[in-house]
Amino acid sequence: MKDILKRVSAYLDKLAGQVFDLEETIGHAVREGKASDPQTITKLQTLDFLRQSLEDLALMTLLLGSSEKAKLASGDLQKVGEKLKLQATQTLLDGYQHHSFGEKSDAFGDLDLF
Repeated sequence: MKDILKRVSAYLDKLAGQVFDLEETIGHAVREGKASDPQTITKLQTLDFLRQSLEDLALMTLLLGSSEKAKLASGDLQKVGEKLKLQATQTLLDGYQHHSFGEKSDAFGDLDLF
C-alpha cells in the first residue's frame, strides 16, 4: 500500500504541474487575446485529463482506503483498476509510472470541453 501511495503522490505532483502550465496558458491567452488560438485550445483541453485523473485518484483512494486488509492481492488491485477511467491512473496500481502522461490516447470518449 505504501508504494501505491508514493506513486499517487508523484502523480498528483505532475497534475499540479499541469495546472500551473494551464494557469500560464490562460493568463497569456487573456493578455494577448489568443483564447481561440489552436495551440491554446489544445493546452486547455488538458483540463479534461486533469479532471478525469483527479476523479480516478479520488475513487482509487476511496476503494483502497475502504479495504480492511493491510496488504492487497493483485486480484484486489485489478478490481480497483477496472473501475478507473485512465490508463495513467491504472498503472499506479501496477507498480510503475505511466510514461505517456496526459496523452490523448489515454482518455476515453469525447472531451467534455470545447
